[in-house]
Amino acid sequence: MKTWSVSDISKTVPMRSDILEFQDDKGEWHDFLLIATPSRVVFGGACNVGFIESGYIERDIEGGESLEETLQELLSDLETYYNDGKEYVTRIVCNERM
Repeated sequence: MKTWSVSDISKTVPMRSDILEFQDDKGEWHDFLLIATPSRVVFGGACNVGFIESGYIERDIEGGESLEETLQELLSDLETYYNDGKEYVTRIVCNERM
């Protein structure tokens, strides 16, 4: 399992920013702000001091994965995380805030 660390995206121009929202099996809604960079998609939230990272998913650019495919994998792993537990996720790396 990968260890979590803060993503330094300060010198990276984001390719895209978006919001991901989904409902878990218990009916609770979860929403995350997304910042896509060339190497990863960082997810988290925002407050008055800025973006607060919850985790990230690394992009498989060498394997030909598109940004849309990475976003679909992120959604799938987050749904698994909230419905089945963190031990069942395959690609996302999360911090203790999750």
